[in-house]
Amino acid sequence: MTTSLSRRRFFQLAGLAALAFPLRGWAALDTSGGDGIVILNDIHLTGVPEDKISANARDDDDHLRAAVQQILALPKKPAAVIINGDLALSIGTAADYAVVRELIAPLREAGIPVHLTLGNHDVRDVFMQAFPEMKSASDLKEPRHNGLIDLPSTRLILLDTLDQTPGPAGRLGAEQIAWVLAKIDETPTKQVILVGHHNPQVGGDTSHYKGGLTDTADLWPELAKRPQVKAYIHGHTHEWTQAKQDGIHIVSTIACAYVFNPNTNAVGWTSARFNAHGFELKLHTLETAHAWSGETKWFFGRQPAPKKPAPKKK
Repeated sequence: MTTSLSRRRFFQLAGLAALAFPLRGWAALDTSGGDGIVILNDIHLTGVPEDKISANARDDDDHLRAAVQQILALPKKPAAVIINGDLALSIGTAADYAVVRELIAPLREAGIPVHLTLGNHDVRDVFMQAFPEMKSASDLKEPRHNGLIDLPSTRLILLDTLDQTPGPAGRLGAEQIAWVLAKIDETPTKQVILVGHHNPQVGGDTSHYKGGLTDTADLWPELAKRPQVKAYIHGHTHEWTQAKQDGIHIVSTIACAYVFNPNTNAVGWTSARFNAHGFELKLHTLETAHAWSGETKWFFGRQPAPKKPAPKKK
C-alpha cells in the first residue's frame, strides 16, 4: 500500500494533464453575469499516511481533485467557490490544511475566489495560521472567520458555526449574530442567503437537531423579521435535503468526501445561480450515472409584502 503522500503526488501529476485544456481555455470562458457560484461541503482532508485513514475517508482527496477538475471545466467561470466547513477529517492540523491548500490551488490559480468556512472538525487558530491571507469579513472580540459575497442580485453571508472540536453541535454566539443581522440590514433590496456548516434547529427534521446550531433560537426569529432573507444553506449532515421555516428555505447540499448512507445520498458538489426572485441549485455527483446527476431545483424566496396605497384624501 502506498503512503498518502506518494498517492497524492501520483494523482497530482496525473491531474496536470487533465487540467491542461481547461486552464488554457479560461480566456474564452463566459464570465459575464457573475450570479453563479459553487458550493462544496465536508471535504474532510488529512495529511496523515493513507494506511492510518479510516476506510470510508481514503478517497476524500481524490474526490476533491475530481470536483476541482469538473469546476475548472465548467463553460462559465463561477463568481466564487465556497467550501462549507469540515475542511479537516478529524481535528484540524497544519498538515491537514496544507493538503487543503494544495488541492484548491488550481481554482485560485484560475482566478476563482475560494471561500472557506469552518465546521466541527476544524480548529480555528490552526486554520488562520495556515491561511493568513484569507481575512475574515468580521472583526469580533471572539474571533470568527466570516465571509461576504455580493452578487448582482444576492448577498451571501458566510457563517462561522464552529463551537468545539470535535463535537457535533455548532454555535454562532451573540456577537456574530449581531454582525450577521447588521450585514442583512445593509442590503434591504437584495435577497440574502446565509451559508454555514451546521444546520439550524428548525425546519421539522429532528434527526438533524443533535448536530445543529445550539443558539438557533437567538437567530431565527430575527431572520424571520427580515423578508430579504430567503435561505440558509448548510452541510454537516452529508445529505441533500430541503425544508422551510417561516418562509425561509433550509437546504443541506451534498458532501464531497463521503456519505453516511450511499443508498440515500451521493458524493459531489453543487452549483448555484441566483436572480432577484430566488436561486437554482444543481447537483454534480462524482458518480455520473447516479440518479441525482444533473438534478436541478429552483427555490423561490418569500417576497416583501406590497405597500398598501395611501388612503385617498377626502
